Amino acid sequence: MRKNRSIKNKSKNRDNEKINRDTVSLFFALAAFLSAYAFVVPYKSGIIGRAFYSVALSVFGVAAYILPFIFLWQFILHIKQSFELKGRLDFIWSLLCLICASVFFEAVHFMFKTKMDGGWIGDNLYPFLKELLDAWLGLTLIAMLTFVLFAKVLRLSAIKILRAFVGNLRDDIKKSKTEISDLKKSGEPFIRQSFADDVFAQEPAKPNIVNRFDEEEKKKYKDPSKIFPAKQESIDSKAFNYTLPPMNLLKEDDASNFAANKNELLKRAEHLRTILSDFGISAEVKDIIPGPVVTRYDLVLAPGIRVQTVSNIIDNISLAMRTASIRVVPIPEKAVVGIEVPNPVSVIVGLREILESVSFEKSKSLLTLALGKTTDGAGYVTDLASMPHLLIAGATGSGKSVGIHTIILSILYKARPDEAKFMLIDPKRVEMPIYRDIPHLYNPCVTAVNADIITNPREAAAALKKLVLVMEERYAKFANVMVRNIEDYNNKMAETGGEREFYIVVIIDELADLMLVVQKEIEDSIQRLAQMARAVGIHLILATQRPSVNVITGIIKANFPARLSFQTTSKVDSRVILDMLGAESLMGKGDMLFLPPGEARTVRLQGAFVSLKEAEKIISFISSQNFPRLYEAISVEVEGKGSFNADKEKGSKDFIPALKLINERRRISQDLLKANFGGSARATNILSILEIEGFISKPEGTNKWKINFDKISKYLEANNI
Repeated sequence: MRKNRSIKNKSKNRDNEKINRDTVSLFFALAAFLSAYAFVVPYKSGIIGRAFYSVALSVFGVAAYILPFIFLWQFILHIKQSFELKGRLDFIWSLLCLICASVFFEAVHFMFKTKMDGGWIGDNLYPFLKELLDAWLGLTLIAMLTFVLFAKVLRLSAIKILRAFVGNLRDDIKKSKTEISDLKKSGEPFIRQSFADDVFAQEPAKPNIVNRFDEEEKKKYKDPSKIFPAKQESIDSKAFNYTLPPMNLLKEDDASNFAANKNELLKRAEHLRTILSDFGISAEVKDIIPGPVVTRYDLVLAPGIRVQTVSNIIDNISLAMRTASIRVVPIPEKAVVGIEVPNPVSVIVGLREILESVSFEKSKSLLTLALGKTTDGAGYVTDLASMPHLLIAGATGSGKSVGIHTIILSILYKARPDEAKFMLIDPKRVEMPIYRDIPHLYNPCVTAVNADIITNPREAAAALKKLVLVMEERYAKFANVMVRNIEDYNNKMAETGGEREFYIVVIIDELADLMLVVQKEIEDSIQRLAQMARAVGIHLILATQRPSVNVITGIIKANFPARLSFQTTSKVDSRVILDMLGAESLMGKGDMLFLPPGEARTVRLQGAFVSLKEAEKIISFISSQNFPRLYEAISVEVEGKGSFNADKEKGSKDFIPALKLINERRRISQDLLKANFGGSARATNILSILEIEGFISKPEGTNKWKINFDKISKYLEANNI
């Protein structure tokens, strides 16, 4: 019985002690906040706050600003149960620390004529200290005493801190002595420095080789099983455990050290300078910037020599350097002219290294694109959402299809299926079929389960028209909740618990084929989407191997500020896609020029290479998770509206009479509709509506309409017509 009572009493005492600690910690937390508030905004702290501020400053001077931190430290001591409380000692150390700090600030104020004083305490104690010792000795002593008292308040050992500081200093001195002795033994150029100065004064300085390859960054993300952990907490309107693809599905890149051929780079730089000298162009190579495929030599031209003088002899330089093609790039920010020369041996740029880079991992955008590497070997990452649309062109075999695969896989490594979807249009039927099984597919004309790659040009035209309706529906939805774009809408839905919208990326692999068959419908839909779809999360990527003015019209170019050009067959094609020359001088195999939106100059990149086997592994990993293919509610609404209601607003007066006319005449043609309804545009509109609704169709290879009379009869009977 006595043991039980003693146990109960001990337990009761512990509970009381805990309650007391919690109460005192709450007091110190409140004191820390109120004192800090009084010091920061005294004019808003009331009469008591202003009085506290004035008294503290007049007594302790600048040292009074330590008070909130002392209160905060006391709060931490009391709230953390592992700390043993020493109430009286803590109070004494804190008070002595304040007093010493006041004297210290007064000494600094007196000796260096600063505005910081020590208040009443410092004004009365410092003269005694100065007379007793000396000004400098007193300052040193009070500084050391303040440091020791601070350590006491924070419950740290001042001796251990000093020992650690002295030990680190001793190690640094030993290390520096060892390095100096090693340099002396190796006979580095700093021996006989005056002779070296004379040599450099007579000979031109060697160009600086700029190596952008960051080995430490590579080691940091070396783990092949590393997945971006931050993305595991991504937006999910349905509680489905989806995992982003791991990095070990991609081939690991070989670390390439561009500085290994330093002598060869210096020889080529000297050879280039000699070639220019033979043509009467005086220049010095300032920097050598090696990259995976090309090396850029930055030249400082002599006064009076124009950049055009170098550009005019490109073919001669290329012949003398024994390379296929070179490119001259003015670099105004460095006041140099860059000459990009292909490397004797190219290095393949893998996608994995760019996906593992810090810039890609830290990018918050779901539409982050890992395009490739710049000429200096740095990974290039951009954001499709900020472009907001991208135009791609390039000749056959230049790397355009691989670039599209890179873009798709970059987004797959960032976004879940309910965060971003792809509407893939592939008239060639050879590039996109591998993505048929991913749950990211989207087609507004069919249900989510039946979404597939779009290969028929007329089906593509219908899908783009439906996508315009999706855009209009989203604008209406955003207007109802008073938001401006998809980011604001999703943030608002996250707060209210509503359904969030996904991004839609439309990729057309060969625009020229579509423009041959259904140019009017395609161009109108692309124009509307390019002008308005950015805010609702719809982005277009158009690719073509024939960048002529018939395919990339002025209307399309005006709405696509971001351009990506691979090697083109002529200067005319380069002007069409980039509005400048340069793409015809590229080397192919992923060598490209990227024109960012709003920029006047292009960026040369070596596109990241990803093989079909790697892409298939990623697609297999994604499809094996069996993520449900579900559209958001807006797509279902558009599917319901798309049959006739949306088109009824455009031509409801003509639709039913046209069906009756077809049923009576048993034929259909534009001339027939034009004769009965007047106007070619009106007849074309009626034909488009009838084709979209499935009442008429035109089989491939023929120019004759096929009429579905059974569907027309059922529709007329259902509507009592």
